[in-house]
Amino acid sequence: MESRYDEITRFMNEYVKAYSEYGQIAESHSVMDKFYAPELSFDDMVTSREQWYETCLSHNHVQDKLTLEHLFIDEKQNEVGALLTAQAIERATGKVLLEIKMNTLYNLKTDENGEFKIIKARVFLETNPQKVAKLCQIYGMDFNNVE
Repeated sequence: MESRYDEITRFMNEYVKAYSEYGQIAESHSVMDKFYAPELSFDDMVTSREQWYETCLSHNHVQDKLTLEHLFIDEKQNEVGALLTAQAIERATGKVLLEIKMNTLYNLKTDENGEFKIIKARVFLETNPQKVAKLCQIYGMDFNNVE
């Protein structure tokens, strides 16, 4: 029998792979329902799973690729800290436009079927101002509103 720690580790590995491969493509993003609760929130800027999907699909010229570097798992509080490398890849050319490190704290819940779901994510980006400015440029975000 798989331990809860191993179940969470498996879930997070599957999540990172699914997001990178399917989560930003209109025809396949619904596979992310396996990972996100309907009440998903991101940093108080995204307040639902559907809003997150709209955000993910709004940058169709760029594909995010996440690589999981390390996990910190708190089984009792259903929290996972993930050190990730994120690459913004231009779809047309395959060129890596930006690579940035990020720490994300995920809050999980168990749904009625006993499956993990992400209910909240708090993202902490690498503190390199040039990379943050480039990130904002690539995704069309207002640099002045990024904290």
